[in-house]
Amino acid sequence: MVLFLGGIMYKPELLAPAGDLHTLKVAIEAGADAVYIGGKNFGARYFATNFSDDDMIEAVIFAHQRLKKVYVTVNTIVYDNEFNDLEKYIDFLYRINVDAIIVQDLGVISFVNNKYPDFEIHASTQMNVFNDKAINILKNLNVKRVVLARETPFEVIKQLTNMGMEIEVFIHGALCFSSSGNCLMSYSIGNRSGNRGKCAQPCRKKYSLFENDKNILKEKAILSMKDLCTIDNIDKLIDIKVTSFKIEGRMKSSEYVYSVVKSYRKAIDNKLYNTNYNLTNDIKDMKIMFNRYFTKGYLFNEQNNEITNINSVNHQGILIGKVVCVNKNSIEIKLEDDLYVKDAIRIKTNEEIGFNVQIMFVNGDKRNIAKKGEIVKIPFITTNKVLNKDVLLTKSERIRQELKDYLKTEHIKTPLNATLTIKINEKASLFASDGFNEVIVYSDECITSILDHPKDDEFYKDKLNKLTDTPFYFNEIVIDNDNIAFISIKTLNEMRRKMVELLLNKRLLVNKIGNNRIVKKENKCNKLSIQYETIVHTKEQYDACVELGIKTIYTDYDSNLNNVSRLSDTVYNNQLVHNIGQIGNHVTTSPYFNVVNKESAILLNNLGADKVYLSYETEIDQMPSFNDCSLNIGMPIYGKMDVMITKHCMISKSKGYLSKGCNACIKNNYYMVDEYNNKFTIFTE
Repeated sequence: MVLFLGGIMYKPELLAPAGDLHTLKVAIEAGADAVYIGGKNFGARYFATNFSDDDMIEAVIFAHQRLKKVYVTVNTIVYDNEFNDLEKYIDFLYRINVDAIIVQDLGVISFVNNKYPDFEIHASTQMNVFNDKAINILKNLNVKRVVLARETPFEVIKQLTNMGMEIEVFIHGALCFSSSGNCLMSYSIGNRSGNRGKCAQPCRKKYSLFENDKNILKEKAILSMKDLCTIDNIDKLIDIKVTSFKIEGRMKSSEYVYSVVKSYRKAIDNKLYNTNYNLTNDIKDMKIMFNRYFTKGYLFNEQNNEITNINSVNHQGILIGKVVCVNKNSIEIKLEDDLYVKDAIRIKTNEEIGFNVQIMFVNGDKRNIAKKGEIVKIPFITTNKVLNKDVLLTKSERIRQELKDYLKTEHIKTPLNATLTIKINEKASLFASDGFNEVIVYSDECITSILDHPKDDEFYKDKLNKLTDTPFYFNEIVIDNDNIAFISIKTLNEMRRKMVELLLNKRLLVNKIGNNRIVKKENKCNKLSIQYETIVHTKEQYDACVELGIKTIYTDYDSNLNNVSRLSDTVYNNQLVHNIGQIGNHVTTSPYFNVVNKESAILLNNLGADKVYLSYETEIDQMPSFNDCSLNIGMPIYGKMDVMITKHCMISKSKGYLSKGCNACIKNNYYMVDEYNNKFTIFTE
């Protein structure tokens, strides 16, 4: 079965991560249709290896020669004083024929549209897009694809795939606890901004949960999400025709990328082509390479208590056995799966002891492989109580070796259809087509050689079929031979070499029209004098603000205000909005639009915003200059900021409930405390 959309065959894109050039090649060889990567700047994975300029050029060439795509992350917020460097970087990406850039900052979208109108833009998940209005706005901003927020459920995605916008969905890997783009926790604690690619991963730390000042959950990883895995539901996403399936993991190993891409390639092909691959071992391999336990995520409405793993933030691997004997200088493990020398294992104690297996014995014999059911003896000295403890396999030498062997042969090759014409007194010609491009090459001289016993068609096919070191293979070769002409093997080889070179060059050609201009946009609002505005959560706060003469008061907590209707006419006409999907005329955009540059502010103004609040992450020495325009700009100056906004409820999980709705938050006050005694108040809706 093959799926068709509007008369065109539908094939979802499998999009893989790569932190370096080797991993990009692994991803493509394993079956990825496209790979997303980051350069040394402006990417949301600052601490990944990332690509040098030379590596990026090689990556694009390697991918395009195999008809695969390369997307580059430009998905941080960008300060005004960085736009000169940004321009050089975007220009470089444009000129080397990167297929698309992934962008968070509205100012960057505006800049790229003005200077490189034909450069494809994908809206990053950091933009937190989850509704039709946001998609329509981004469509009008020349955005080709939206990477949906990871909180978006399947039923909503089903509706959004019919809007004429390419839809990309995360299908596997790590999940953020906070809504993407709305996490300020790393920035607030240690000045390491997640929106600048420097997240310190506070969601993987341990916290204590307090209820009315009573510690009800002590030092647990209450913000640590399990890893998303949708392989059992991938057919549902194919049915609703999602454009691209995205795997998380630009900081993961090449073995991880290989295992995950290979597994999802098989799962997708099972649905599209009825290949009936058995995925049992593939899923096991994915778990071996990395998992914090798997979850269906918000995508497939996972139960609230199954979305996080509060007991551990570590890679869980798979269970490989149990310690059955502890000797003076060794331990013995009863295996539930095969174990290889150079595997990494971890014994599940309070300290979780981990090490690489360097040497092992079975019945006194030294082994490189110990089989399931055997008792393996491993030299190891420990003072901890490990007897009867579970043993996890956390790194696989078998998979590492499998990948090494797999890469010895190139697997991603394009079929060619060719015709070789050999006729006396004419130049020999070789025509070839890869389904997208056509080329024809000729011999240097006319054929004058005549044989008494001319070569048959198989002779020429055999000589042409030497494409081992190229990304091609011949699907069909037609020999048009007059049965008297003959060309030498040297001539034939030269024609084949030219054919390959021309096809590869055609795949790299690009016709871009960057116009090297900046369009000045008109601002529609008038400059106001300095005013103070407030956000309140209670009726008492509202009354105090009125008494102080505050004219503009915002709230998200109507139910707590004793039925005060919208607080005032000012609020009704000038609502404070937090997401691009809420944009309309005469609104005020909150700091959660992450505006740190003038381009973003002007764009929001043109979309209808009367006032634009700058991001909480706007540094005083990086403040954009608005002296030459009439924008109404706001700056948060006092109060608590929401450092995380999430769909998960750790309160109901701590109470042991399957789902949200226990209403404990209505009766009690809750807060978290970290290892540095920072206190984080929890607000619920």
